[in-house]
Amino acid sequence: MMHKAIVRMDPTKLEMLDGFKRTDSGHKFTPDNSNVRVIATGRDWSEKRILVYGSKSSEEAREHVETVIKRVTAIDHDAELVDGPEITNIAVSGDLGKPLKLESLSIEIGEHGVDVEYEPEQFPAAIIKLDEPPVTFLLFSTGRFVIQGLRGFNDIEPAIERIQSFIG
Repeated sequence: MMHKAIVRMDPTKLEMLDGFKRTDSGHKFTPDNSNVRVIATGRDWSEKRILVYGSKSSEEAREHVETVIKRVTAIDHDAELVDGPEITNIAVSGDLGKPLKLESLSIEIGEHGVDVEYEPEQFPAAIIKLDEPPVTFLLFSTGRFVIQGLRGFNDIEPAIERIQSFIG
């Protein structure tokens, strides 16, 4: 999952904290013993967008944002949560349970007005962009899939059902 929060703080103070690395777009922090990445970006001097990648829940994302705030305030500088964290992307993977013929399936799905790209020489999956729910499917010939762009857990089942309606 990816979460976004807005924190009011002086971004130059992040460089004073252990574990924060300056990047082209801001600062990056990887908590110890974690697959989570915390990125601080933004053009506004005082309000920074904190992106938390890889958290398993909104509670975990909040803990990481609060850790950043506590570390900044521990060096006697102000930091305050303004908004969030809120889910901005959920990625889901799964298996439809049967192999697929992507070339013919791509043509059939495209005839329903759905945006489909399938170029097996460049990428082994069909890229299917649904309007409702607004997500992107990566559909592999093995029947495995990845869904990107989900905003809520209740969008998962409708997205899978929509793809299954094309497969039959």
